[in-house]
Amino acid sequence: METDFSADCGKCFALCCTALSFQRGSQFGHDKLAGEPCQYLAGDFRCSIHARREQLGYDGCEAFDCLGAGQRASAIFAGENWRREPAIARRLYASFSLLLRIQEMRRALETAAELDIHPALHEERLTLLDTLSVQGESRREDIADAASRTLKECRAFLKRLASELAA
Repeated sequence: METDFSADCGKCFALCCTALSFQRGSQFGHDKLAGEPCQYLAGDFRCSIHARREQLGYDGCEAFDCLGAGQRASAIFAGENWRREPAIARRLYASFSLLLRIQEMRRALETAAELDIHPALHEERLTLLDTLSVQGESRREDIADAASRTLKECRAFLKRLASELAA
């Protein structure tokens, strides 16, 4: 099972530029609160300084990768007026945050396929990965509780896996 972890910015509402916060420093040229659009975000969800972002001190933008969580969350809310309704925007940002954690865990579990571990651990890994895949690709907003439980199981699995590898 190969997951596409590529971000497709053309299918996203620029959630990395809106939902996330950042602080002025070596990676970002200004402070930005979570839920507040970046001052350089244009109305079409494009960066107005994209070609000059390195010169202006926005290396963090280039370094960030949502692993495809942005387009997945945007698809869930495509028919919603999240720009004018703060409650809908908060739900969108929460979905983005959850899908980002799901994508990160999916990548970790896929990477573990290359490890030399007991077949039973690989089976458990595949079961967890299948569950996360269904949740992450569901295009449903109501996955939070189930996905949180699955992510908790995944973290416990990775801890056991780390102990197994250290032995």
